[in-house]
Amino acid sequence: MRPAAGVIAVLLLLSMPFGAGAQGGSVHGRITDAGGSPVTGASLILDPGGWRARSNAQGEYTIAQVPAGTYTMRLRLIGFAAPATQVRITDGQIVQQDLTVAKAAVMLSSVVVGSRALHTAADELAVPVDVFTAEDVREQGTTETSQILSQLAPSVNFPRQSVSDATEIVRPFTMRGLSADHTLVLVNGKRRHHTALIHYYGAGQGAGSSGVDMNAIPSGAIGQLEILRDGAAAQYGSDAIAGVVNVVLKSGVFSPFLTADLGEYITSEENPAALLKNGSRPSFPRDGRTIDVNGGWGLPIGRGSLSIFAEYRDRQPTNRAGPDPTDMFTSGDADEVQNGELVSKNNSIGQPNHHWGDGSSKDFMTFASASIPLDSAGQAGLYAFGGYSFRRGAGFGYFRAPSSERNWTGIYPNGFLPKFAPDVVDLSAVAGGRGQLSGWSYDLAGSVGHDGFKYNLENTLNTSLGPCLTTPCAPGRDGQLGTADDPGIPNKRNFFAGELKLTEAILSLDASREYEAGLASPVNVAIGGAVRRENYQIGAGEPGSYINGFHPAQDGSIAPSGSQVFPGFRPEDETDSDRTNVGAYAEVEGDLVPHLLANIAARYENYSDFGNKVTGKVALRFQPTEQVTLRGAASTGFRAPSLNQSFYSSVVTNFKSDPVTGNPVPFEIGIFPVNSREAKSLGAKPLKAESSQNYSAGLAVTPAQNLTLTADLFFIRIDGRIVLTGFLDTDSVASILRAAGSRAEAAQYFTNAIDTRTRGVDVTGDYRVGALGGTVGVNAAFNYTNTAIPDENNIPLPPELVGTGEDLIGKYDEGGLLAMTKERPAWRSTVTGQYSRGAWNGLARLSSYGKYSSSLYGYCAECVQTYSAKSLVDAEVGFAPMAGLKLSVGGRNLFDVYPDRMSAANGFDIFPFPPASPFGYNGRYAYARVEWTGR
Repeated sequence: MRPAAGVIAVLLLLSMPFGAGAQGGSVHGRITDAGGSPVTGASLILDPGGWRARSNAQGEYTIAQVPAGTYTMRLRLIGFAAPATQVRITDGQIVQQDLTVAKAAVMLSSVVVGSRALHTAADELAVPVDVFTAEDVREQGTTETSQILSQLAPSVNFPRQSVSDATEIVRPFTMRGLSADHTLVLVNGKRRHHTALIHYYGAGQGAGSSGVDMNAIPSGAIGQLEILRDGAAAQYGSDAIAGVVNVVLKSGVFSPFLTADLGEYITSEENPAALLKNGSRPSFPRDGRTIDVNGGWGLPIGRGSLSIFAEYRDRQPTNRAGPDPTDMFTSGDADEVQNGELVSKNNSIGQPNHHWGDGSSKDFMTFASASIPLDSAGQAGLYAFGGYSFRRGAGFGYFRAPSSERNWTGIYPNGFLPKFAPDVVDLSAVAGGRGQLSGWSYDLAGSVGHDGFKYNLENTLNTSLGPCLTTPCAPGRDGQLGTADDPGIPNKRNFFAGELKLTEAILSLDASREYEAGLASPVNVAIGGAVRRENYQIGAGEPGSYINGFHPAQDGSIAPSGSQVFPGFRPEDETDSDRTNVGAYAEVEGDLVPHLLANIAARYENYSDFGNKVTGKVALRFQPTEQVTLRGAASTGFRAPSLNQSFYSSVVTNFKSDPVTGNPVPFEIGIFPVNSREAKSLGAKPLKAESSQNYSAGLAVTPAQNLTLTADLFFIRIDGRIVLTGFLDTDSVASILRAAGSRAEAAQYFTNAIDTRTRGVDVTGDYRVGALGGTVGVNAAFNYTNTAIPDENNIPLPPELVGTGEDLIGKYDEGGLLAMTKERPAWRSTVTGQYSRGAWNGLARLSSYGKYSSSLYGYCAECVQTYSAKSLVDAEVGFAPMAGLKLSVGGRNLFDVYPDRMSAANGFDIFPFPPASPFGYNGRYAYARVEWTGR
């Protein structure tokens, strides 16, 4: 645990000199209501700089050691409001600033996650919650929301897979070492829908999961990010096992803003696919140029407001592939490659011919948020928010050499690199009303979310349709052109391979009120329920993307079916599946005795496909002094099997020669839904909900003003975890499938097969002080996570597979046992320093990643490779030459750090860097940003 100790030591060491030598002044005052009574628990914030204090029982507050200057003071307290006030601080002086607050609208923003009681700050909660501001989001040097999330929170992992089919286009994030679908995502406290995609090939640790596409949310619309690091299924329902991410949108009336970012990767890493020249090898070319423009405007609508946001991002691809050492046109014409580096050219195919890096992506995103009070007191109102995003992505498969049996030289004389070019559409809309009725505050809302993924393939072909692009030449199964069984279609370079759709509709009612129960504080009682309807669809591709035309391959062998890189969905794969979920919850929270807060929640869920689930949670917070908070929680939870997992089907029909007649015989391989005869014959059962138990304990201390340290231990037990089986393909499996009347010879399916145990610790710290003539802030965070599988060498086999020589879950398979336990760093830490003075500001961040192990892409015991720990440095400098205009330049990974190289067994001497790398493998990224804010 030395990294954690180092993080805390950095905070303490930095605090000493700054605190001792700090100049500046203080602001002191008293907060009262309209009747002159003191107001307790109001948060006072000075901007710029973020200096904070909270009013005590007498309504008094003090913010000390503030650098001289003019600040804007804002007050935050649920149910109250006060106008922003200008405060001028002078060195050595105490400024008196009293405030009178008035009743405010019920729509005033708060910390949403962790409790259904109203809270204004994370430290009021009994569970650990990280809160990040819009400024934090903006200063990460990236505009992808998932990447921003991973840079802000060490418990979040966001690997950048390549050659991973559709996962390259919709990349999932994970939290606390669990799968992408173990984290619940909310927007303004409302459940966000999942993507229609199932991650499997190249997804590693996340194989078989289906998360939320965070990059469909424009980063410029984010007013606050809240990360609950605790189980919360008893409060929010399915998925909230690793934690909850809540995206709070900017709202209200605000000046228009426009931000433009331009950046690219500038690396000094040598390019192994280039020939030596004068004893040296050039570096990879500059690539990955990204242009991002986003903006927003908060407009008044009567007493309410309408906030609109838009973002456009154009990200060009990166490529770190090495040289290909295989034959191209004829035997023996391969380029000479030694130790993964090109030594001499022996053919005309340019190097690199493969792609290993980020694909290109063009995204257009819009979001809007509106609220309209219905009375002058703001006790009732309507609200709505939602968005639309469209992404045209590009990912790549493996290069097909000119002489490959999967190519036709008449179509691609120099071979081809097949390309995914999917269209991803994401829609969401939420509308509701809030108000008060008979002492209850209520929130009635309806929402709909939709995600669609169209598999467009480019620069490919269907080998079995022959070398003809204009006239059909595939003979059909009888081998005779011109007969009735001819497919009757020519080959193509581009195919539509099918589509996935997922739609969710939710109607929810939440209500809360306070009761006097004779305890140390009023008890907040919250009740509510929701009805959710889900629909999942698979649509078939065009026939040429999946059929076999029976034209022999160019080497005379039987050609594979379907489009290269991804055979399309067949009509037999199509599904239109629905389910209904009804849930209800109750939650109470209050101080049992002075300084001891208790939160108790229970939830009942019924799913039409698998039945009932009851979960509960108890959380306590003990605050013996204002400087020390102890907290702990215990809960049960669950994750419902997604419709994607229950009904996903991707099966390819190929052919082989009958050993007796020589005629082509069909056989199938692929992922079969659990209700198919193929899956049932191999032991598949209807999927059940995963069950979880979460335990956490921690503390938060404030040993000095503006210095806060937290530490939280956690343990997560998941039973019946849903995973994708290994590739079941022995002769015994083929015999079982044939006996069931199937043409399949190999199969995978989803199953509740694994129990996991995850334990770890989170440590955070935040320090802010006036120093060096300005404001200095230091934030540090550390996460350690370990996931284990009890009896991982004895995973029970279903009776149908006993004696087949198969393991149900392969240790080294895609998403297998090794991936679930070792394919993310065991620890990660960040230390961020910020400095601002006048028109200037700067940021520096050290991010460290522990070692991890992976078997990608060799998938064997000998292929297991452990990658060493790495540290990256980011920096940014900004200058505001005039009001409303700010210019910034910065860099991520300034020292151009790369992960260790893959062994030849995993990278085939072509792909140098591991797809499991938690920080990617593109090297140094430099960027510039212009921010404009109107008046």
